[in-house]
Amino acid sequence: MLDRLHEDFVPWEKSRQARYHATEKSWGRLEQYHNDGERIYKDFSDGDGNSLKPFHKKLKSLERTARISGIENAHPVYRYPSAYLDAIIHVDDAELWALEDGRTDDDILAEQPPTRRKVLNWLAKPENEHVLKAMGDGGTDIWAHSKPGGGKTSFANVIGGIRMPEINNETLLWMLTLDELECLPLAPYMTVAVPKGVDYEVHAKPRNPTLPTTEISLTDVFRDTIEYRNPRDLMTKVVPGGLYAVLPDPQFRGCEKLTQATYTPASEAEEPAEVTPLRDVNFAFMETRAKDDEFLHPTTIVHDEFSDLVPLNPEADENDQNRKVKGYPVSQGKGRKKNLSTMTLSHSVARCDEGVREKTRWFVTMPKTSPPASSLSGIGNVPINMSYVNRFADRTGRAVIWRNRHYAPIEWPNPYRNFEFRGEISVRYPHREEALDAL
Repeated sequence: MLDRLHEDFVPWEKSRQARYHATEKSWGRLEQYHNDGERIYKDFSDGDGNSLKPFHKKLKSLERTARISGIENAHPVYRYPSAYLDAIIHVDDAELWALEDGRTDDDILAEQPPTRRKVLNWLAKPENEHVLKAMGDGGTDIWAHSKPGGGKTSFANVIGGIRMPEINNETLLWMLTLDELECLPLAPYMTVAVPKGVDYEVHAKPRNPTLPTTEISLTDVFRDTIEYRNPRDLMTKVVPGGLYAVLPDPQFRGCEKLTQATYTPASEAEEPAEVTPLRDVNFAFMETRAKDDEFLHPTTIVHDEFSDLVPLNPEADENDQNRKVKGYPVSQGKGRKKNLSTMTLSHSVARCDEGVREKTRWFVTMPKTSPPASSLSGIGNVPINMSYVNRFADRTGRAVIWRNRHYAPIEWPNPYRNFEFRGEISVRYPHREEALDAL
């Protein structure tokens, strides 16, 4: 088993981010090394078995088609840039100003990593003026929904974990659930953030029932690990362009202060209903990134099982679920002004809080999944219907992204074909489980 994992998940250790976490050198002294986003897309293949094209070449292809066939026959991604390109190309106000003036030699643009600089230069071309005009500043929010196995996790891996670091030199925080680590395709480039002082076990469980479950180390799969004491502490340890898988802290250190809500570890609870779900640490990470100024570089936080995190009609229970859920769109809005983006994944949109639906601007509807009805409170206008979804999202790896009036079909390759291991990697906290069993 270990040989299989080591063969599948060979860590990429030559980037600036990898060298920073492996050495004592300061971030500034490593600027001669490339970023993970400049390399990661090269390790993945498209549907034809070829390496993924850099995103700036995909953009040039869209532009070329429009030039030859006319804008009315261009791909919807290019024709309606607010539907997709605005969601994944992140620019701030200073960059927009330079681009609008055509000042591509300004330091603010010229000093960007090559993969990002080429995208920004493309935006500045006169023929792409309509795309530049569609760009908003600050963070974005994308909500992907589908039935189980519909492709939302592969979407998050490719668009959130590969394309955004390539395009934006984005820092990625993937908030983990313990039962299955869903970001395995990114593992060779990922640092796992582990709560300091917490005992944990990691297991690899093959899908083949004749093969045993094996206890492994995180670094048998992921590139490296770092420790954090609380959410704010982690914000002092992440770096621009880094990809991080964040294990929740079962002690919830620092969470109550950040959210002004109750967090009760299993070891302190007197009955099961008092125990705070591990996923509630996500609220505290949203708060620290939105309110504290420890780290302001463009950051995307991935929230899986989103309908469990922000359910419809949250209760005012022992864990202040209502306060946490109602506070989420507030921190989301504040965070956007500080270059915080979110990528949320759920089976249902209707079963999530109305305020969260209202705050979200982009939705991605996966194959064989009904888009939400326009009558759903907080959702606004839904410009697509099921017949359109069936037309363009007829298989996994395709979807429709939409916002208000505009929408576009998109597709991405299967990132799980990058490795042979078929199974699950999970984490357990033995002391937490013992405390739960004792209740």
